[in-house]
Amino acid sequence: MWLMVMFDLPVVTNAEKREYVRFRKYLQKEGFMQLQYSVYARFCASRENTRKYYRYIGGAVPPGGYVRLVAITDKQFGEMVSFYGKRRKKNEEKPEQLLLF
Repeated sequence: MWLMVMFDLPVVTNAEKREYVRFRKYLQKEGFMQLQYSVYARFCASRENTRKYYRYIGGAVPPGGYVRLVAITDKQFGEMVSFYGKRRKKNEEKPEQLLLF
């Protein structure tokens, strides 16, 4: 399952710009990759793991920020069509599972 974070944050004042950078760095630290400006995604192994990020990200949203979270299945994510210019671009692959014995 993929968790997508889409956000609009105000960046008028220097303080708001710092909050924007802090939020982006927080998402990157949590393992999210940038798909587009203000759109990040992370593969989550389970729905419980996804719900954990709902709470984490909800607590990190800056004042005045508008954030949407949506969870989609790996199949739905794989059916997404992406273009870069006129060329079709391959979608990101889910990360390999680490097996511990």
